[in-house]
Amino acid sequence: MTRHKRTCQTIDERVAKEIRRLHKRYPKLGHRALAEALREAGVHVEPQDLKRFLKEEGLKPERSSRPWRWGGPPSWMGGPPEPPR
Repeated sequence: MTRHKRTCQTIDERVAKEIRRLHKRYPKLGHRALAEALREAGVHVEPQDLKRFLKEEGLKPERSSRPWRWGGPPSWMGGPPEPPR
């Protein structure tokens, strides 16, 4: 059995600095979108390593400022009709 050459970088100080910079610039990105932004910046990190790093550092995506829309009871109970999709 042959081992594959590791194409992803481990999270060292340089990579951690880039992750923090991107998180500060785009605070609403989750780990998947942040991994894509890192790839576009030329930094390739294993998804599980990135997820672990974000959890350890306490970096979470900001929540949307839009409030949850409560429309009352469902349409089958006499509430407003469902909007078309």
